[in-house]
Amino acid sequence: MKSPGLLFAVSAGSALAYLLSRPITAGDWPVILKVLSILLLALLGFRVHTLLGMALAISSSGDFLLGVRRLGSRHEESLFLLGLSSFLIAHLVYIALFGRYRAARWWNLSPMRLLGIIAILIALSSVLASVWHSLGSMLIPVVIYSLVLSCMGISAIFADLKTPWAALGALLFIVSDAMIAISKFRSAFPGSEQFIWISYYSAQCLILRGLACEESQTFRH
Repeated sequence: MKSPGLLFAVSAGSALAYLLSRPITAGDWPVILKVLSILLLALLGFRVHTLLGMALAISSSGDFLLGVRRLGSRHEESLFLLGLSSFLIAHLVYIALFGRYRAARWWNLSPMRLLGIIAILIALSSVLASVWHSLGSMLIPVVIYSLVLSCMGISAIFADLKTPWAALGALLFIVSDAMIAISKFRSAFPGSEQFIWISYYSAQCLILRGLACEESQTFRH
């Protein structure tokens, strides 16, 4: 069995290779690097908890669907919807996973946790309001996804974990998805694709790290 350190190093290397190759090619082949980087995190995740590995593996399928422009008879819009569905399922798995650690209650949340929840609600409401008139047929799927995404972030904040890494990862996940929504349904901004990937990959790493610290000494790099 490969050591966790080696798996993480190859994952990070693949993530960096994707970041550097994506802007200089018009083809879809860099998606292989994208999927590989998250699949390797999934292998590490399964060592920590089955649900964590599942969430990361499902995320990698979403990465593939969002990373290709055409697949058989399916075009970009249908692939986007399928990718959105994959990540929605991944978030539901994350919610179930964070629910295992839920200890905090509304009435005894720390100011930082409350601030995090307020930030999630404000950020997602603002992004939805800004893209609302551009969603068209994607309105209902995007609203449903946003609600599940916000629940994932809030469940991470409620989780009674030893470190804040997983909660920070969940917040970064929301930042990444917000940038995707703005880029797709309003207009892309300079460096948007790079910022989206950096925040997303960092989010998955932080969630993995936070839960690994909680579960045992099985994760080392």
